[in-house]
Amino acid sequence: MLAALLAPASRGTLDAHAGLRISDPLEGATLGDTPAAIRLTFSERPDPALSAIRVVGTAGVAHQLGLPVAVPGDPLSLSINIRPLDTGVYTVSWQIVSAVDGHATTGTYAFGVRADPSRAAVAASTTPALSVFEVFARWLLIAGLVLLLGAGGAGVARFGGGRELTIGAAGGALAIAGLVLLVVAQTRSAPASFAILLNASVGRSLLWRFAAVAVAGAALFVARRQQPDQRRLAMAGVLLAALAATAIHAAGGHAAASDRWVFATIVSQWVHFAAVGIWIGGLAALLLGLRGAPSASKAAAVRRFSLMATVALVVVAVTGIARSIGELSGWADLTQTPYGQAVLAKVALTVGIAGLAAVNHWRSVAAAAADLRPLRKAGAGEVVLAGCALVAAAALGSLPPPAAALRNPSGLEVFGVDFGTTVRVQLTTPSDQPGPNRFVANVLDYDSGQPLGPRRVSLRFTPLDDPRVASTMLELKKGADEVFTGSGSNLAFDGRWRITALVEREADSVEVPMEVETRLKPQFVSITRVEGQPTNYMIQVDNAGQVAIIPESERAGPTTVTIICYDVLRDQTWVEDIVVATRAGDGPARQQPVTRTSPSAFVSRFAFEPGPNRITVVARTPAGTRIRASLALDIPR
Repeated sequence: MLAALLAPASRGTLDAHAGLRISDPLEGATLGDTPAAIRLTFSERPDPALSAIRVVGTAGVAHQLGLPVAVPGDPLSLSINIRPLDTGVYTVSWQIVSAVDGHATTGTYAFGVRADPSRAAVAASTTPALSVFEVFARWLLIAGLVLLLGAGGAGVARFGGGRELTIGAAGGALAIAGLVLLVVAQTRSAPASFAILLNASVGRSLLWRFAAVAVAGAALFVARRQQPDQRRLAMAGVLLAALAATAIHAAGGHAAASDRWVFATIVSQWVHFAAVGIWIGGLAALLLGLRGAPSASKAAAVRRFSLMATVALVVVAVTGIARSIGELSGWADLTQTPYGQAVLAKVALTVGIAGLAAVNHWRSVAAAAADLRPLRKAGAGEVVLAGCALVAAAALGSLPPPAAALRNPSGLEVFGVDFGTTVRVQLTTPSDQPGPNRFVANVLDYDSGQPLGPRRVSLRFTPLDDPRVASTMLELKKGADEVFTGSGSNLAFDGRWRITALVEREADSVEVPMEVETRLKPQFVSITRVEGQPTNYMIQVDNAGQVAIIPESERAGPTTVTIICYDVLRDQTWVEDIVVATRAGDGPARQQPVTRTSPSAFVSRFAFEPGPNRITVVARTPAGTRIRASLALDIPR
């Protein structure tokens, strides 16, 4: 079953673990001159030391300078400087390793300098084919940790009959072998040497796992030198070290790439792994310790293990379901993706193991005092099926979860309708941040929802918070699927924008207005409260200064808000023009009237609504410095 599962995945390409979200220059862009650098933004944090970016012309000559570096303030991005480029088409190829889970992703796209790149290679982002070698390495590591956990649990609960030392030694050897092979696999997939790998975040995670396994080995050595009745403390050390190794393993896998509740997700994965180890690894130690004739002590050990295994089975089921829900985007993923097929294989094997465990719990445990053969037979079946389930688990660690494609930086999606309600436009982008972006427009009939197939579509971008900035235009190209696309940096800065789609049909043309707001990076807010005075919210604006927002009242209803702008030296700065907008809950943003009281201070009068309210201030100085600050307030109901 598992061979059939892995074979198709190993022959093709897989959805990327850390896919490319946005590029600068954009895919398919035609530039008037050489860009200063290539900047790529991914869905997971890349490790610069293990990543490579190449810029190659049609003659095969590379034009990048140095190595890719992290972009300050943007951990999801890498940039690399390039030489001056002549007229022509250039291909950007990249290979990155996620600093979150250590998986590699590659991709290519083309842009032109005073040349049309439309006939160049189509952009692609792929994960290298599933490596059977990597799956084997992960299986060795997981199996080794499972045996170490089981040995530690058997030693503490005293149901291993002394054989837990053998199981622990075997587990430590398998874990070390798996770590060594995993380092080799990572070195193969990353464009870096062994030494660079070990100095990167991925390598450090492997070294920490090695250290935890080494501590478990040292505790096993101490346990061997003690009398059987004195080994319990040392075996507790084995268990704790194995738990630490599994925690590090969970923190270096898919769980750490979750887009929310990251700590809880890692803990859930860790608890799942630990429960599997104590259950299956403990069973292996128990079976090895049940050699020979039945006895009262062996029957008592079986009963102790049975109780512990029952609790572990429940924990495995609950955490396994929770993790599967988090990594799958829908039911269809179970049959249509390699990751989902691996989940199904693991579930089927777990159900088989649980069935044998039930037979042992209800029949073999009661008979253990007189006959151990039924327990040994069913228990051996559990261990064999568990070994296969661990292969599925190793595959899951190497395959990209389907839900990963939906994570991290979100895009924009907005709908608009023309004044006569005849045309409906759906506009989407892969990123909600200002700067280079790709715009995709679906033009539909308002009543039927069918594509209209207009002759031409263009977009007009008007900044609502910057009235003195001129509008820009972007013409979209029609694709074979009646979808219009185009790339540009028209959303040049953060704030509110009106995007008007100009839809030209054979007989007439219509305008479809839409409003979007690009994402603002988190800003530091210093709060000063003095009894009897309004609260002063001082908002830090990177490289531009500060804005003080002082509401006279923070209750629902009319209020007066004072706004004072400062430069980077915290001196009040002259403001040429200012826009103040408010938003209540998920409602539309409303521009508010503003009265100047000094060159740097203003007041605005409006009404707060109960619940979340946001005040956004956009000011420009005579020198052209743009200061945008946003303050969220929760107004009592």
